[in-house]
Amino acid sequence: MILGILGSAARDSVSRRVLELAATRIRAAGTAYELLDLSVEFPERHRIEDYENPPPGSQTDRLRARIAASSGAVIATPVYHGSYSGLLKNALDHLTGKALADRPVGLIAAGGGPRGAGTACDQMRSVVRALGGWAVPTHVASTGGDFTPGAPLEGLHERMDDLVAELLSFRPADRVPVSPAHEPGRGPRPHAHRPPALILC
Repeated sequence: MILGILGSAARDSVSRRVLELAATRIRAAGTAYELLDLSVEFPERHRIEDYENPPPGSQTDRLRARIAASSGAVIATPVYHGSYSGLLKNALDHLTGKALADRPVGLIAAGGGPRGAGTACDQMRSVVRALGGWAVPTHVASTGGDFTPGAPLEGLHERMDDLVAELLSFRPADRVPVSPAHEPGRGPRPHAHRPPALILC
């Protein structure tokens, strides 16, 4: 299952619309997809006292369980002052350093211009690496202009095709949901599912 993590609270944001393009392609490929709308499911601030041993049913416990059940993710965020949203930052602060281990992650950012959106994707790439994940080589840096006069432009479709193809090609087999607090130790990683070293850079 691929988890779409939305870091926008706006109902009709560009980042939400771009994430929906990814979701359509993932489902069309026969892969399960779920949306994690942070503004709806996990809007509360990070409780630092819950980090080491999150109480069952707490926001931290539930968020980690959603991530643990996935075999990959697509993270989408608006760009605020040259970076990703505080809503997304709050969620990422709930996770452990191995939260995205062995998982490919696609990155989407929507800003006023492609340069700012690209910068936000670069920042998220570092965070994904810190959480043990593999950020796929292609990211989608989008603007409202990608939807002028209303439908997505061809260039956006092409970039999204590349992102989703990379995401699914690096994806390991779907995981059986496991409580993060009781996740058993993993054996050796299967080399067949390791991405090329290029994307670790």
